[in-house]
Amino acid sequence: MQSYMVRYNSIKKSFLKLIILIICLNTAYSQHAKKMTKIENFGKNPGNLRMFIYADNHSDTNKIPLVVVLHGCGENAKSVSELTGWNKLSDLNSFIVLYPQQKFINNPNLCFNWFLKRDIEKVQGECESIFQMISFVRKHFPIDSNKIFITGLSAGAAMSVVLAATHPELFKGAAIFAGCAYKISNNEVSAMLGKYVSKERLTKDVIEQNPDYKGLYPPLLIYQGLNDPIVNFENANHLINQWSGINNTDTIPEKIETTFMGIEDITRYEYQDSLARTTVIYYEVKKLGHRLLIKSGKEDNEGGQIGILGVDKGYHSTFETAKEFGLIKKSKT
Repeated sequence: MQSYMVRYNSIKKSFLKLIILIICLNTAYSQHAKKMTKIENFGKNPGNLRMFIYADNHSDTNKIPLVVVLHGCGENAKSVSELTGWNKLSDLNSFIVLYPQQKFINNPNLCFNWFLKRDIEKVQGECESIFQMISFVRKHFPIDSNKIFITGLSAGAAMSVVLAATHPELFKGAAIFAGCAYKISNNEVSAMLGKYVSKERLTKDVIEQNPDYKGLYPPLLIYQGLNDPIVNFENANHLINQWSGINNTDTIPEKIETTFMGIEDITRYEYQDSLARTTVIYYEVKKLGHRLLIKSGKEDNEGGQIGILGVDKGYHSTFETAKEFGLIKKSKT
């Protein structure tokens, strides 16, 4: 018990230090972010969130995809857009990006409250606010309902899982960067320890949100660093267990690619159901802490920002995620 508490306190201190550093850097990130539009009245807002969209490239006639991007703790809509490079890909490939944003009054660390029951149940709190934002965009822009995706980093990743679990019919894919399973914890630190939770309970928590749902759950792309001091890598296994449970599949990958794309530190695992449909893709990354894989540069398959939350390993995870989602018109390899 004593060693558990020592580890818990160590993680908590690391988490708070990271939050402070990110907040200090937010202004620098935001100054260079492309212009986004703030939407004041998007519908019901029980979670008291802010809404921003990047839609400079939309067409009035053609149906286009929508990507929902949820920031991590200490970030905001502008800083996560700059970190990830989603706006650049939006310009090149004609899709809209929605950026929900947390408020200090809701969480002083600016984390989405992915661990509070009042914010993660269907039609409640922050979960419902984000759903209302998506509904607003679908109403006012020519969104292709078969091409709506969600992604996030850390707390934003965990909240992305919340939306995928509560509204599986809405999304065609979700990318989870250092996130955790739905309802794995009721506080924002203990889940980072990677403690054991049974597959049965993880599965039950999701099914209870949609007891009559018979459709498919959106495939998950999971990115997890093995040296992450904030989110224990066991959380990736919890996600795999949860999604295999709701999809009635086992936890043995059908495909394993080591040295993925020629990068020694990345191993790609692909999990499929009985009809050979992909349910989970897991990117296990060695020598990676609590950061995104970014490949900075001006080419179409490069972008994002290296820094406290971005590291260059020659792999632009935002571009590769967009490619997995089927959003890239012309990919460079």
